[in-house]
Amino acid sequence: MNVKCPTCGSTEFTKLSLVHAEGLSDLNASSSGWGLLVGGGGADLGFGKVRTKGQIQTRLSQRVSPPRKWSYWKILFSGVVGMLVLEFILGYVDTFLRTGGNFNQQLAWFGYAWLGIVAFILCATFRHNVWTVPKRYRLWEQSFMCRCCGQVIERP
Repeated sequence: MNVKCPTCGSTEFTKLSLVHAEGLSDLNASSSGWGLLVGGGGADLGFGKVRTKGQIQTRLSQRVSPPRKWSYWKILFSGVVGMLVLEFILGYVDTFLRTGGNFNQQLAWFGYAWLGIVAFILCATFRHNVWTVPKRYRLWEQSFMCRCCGQVIERP
């Protein structure tokens, strides 16, 4: 099977998963140092040591990375923080501007609306994680990159 790139006509391709894996590197480094501080209270000598662990990823590897699932925890945390901010703003408006309305009823309505928004976003996230990500991942596994021009094609 001899397939040509639609952009440059090359026949050399690399699987996207391999391009992604080639751009990942593990980082494990340590550093130490010392310093001399002179001030109004006299001189001090300080020592320090730092360890760094992590992963380095090239831009090409980031560009061809597989699709990721969305986080439920970020949505729940944002919902709680948003509710606290909303409660603070409504409390400020009720206390200092003396709107004369029923604060508890207003807070309840805004709370229900906020809960509905968060529930809608959670449902959209669930739909994305269960239906969209597996389809995109299968497509990503069957995609290749031209080694000459970088064009990504699906299953040559």
